[in-house]
Amino acid sequence: MSGPFVGTFDLSGFLAVPSSLKLMYQDDWNTYNRIQLFNSNVSTIRSGGDKTVTYYSYATYTEKNSFTSGQFLHQQRYPDSNWNAVSKD
Repeated sequence: MSGPFVGTFDLSGFLAVPSSLKLMYQDDWNTYNRIQLFNSNVSTIRSGGDKTVTYYSYATYTEKNSFTSGQFLHQQRYPDSNWNAVSKD
């Protein structure tokens, strides 16, 4: 996947992270990327005048938490970038 919300996932600064935690971090990272990219595309379509397209709705509370955790991981890894969720109009 490519786009403005994709950064390289790595565990720089983490020592001896268990593989289960690494997998959880990767899942959170990818959940953030997937939802943020979806909402970015919807925002672009809506700004073009098609207001029938809707933003992403979380499937579960767990998915919402995963998005938030992924956002935090992005902020920690790339602190000088803007990782705010896409504004919904």
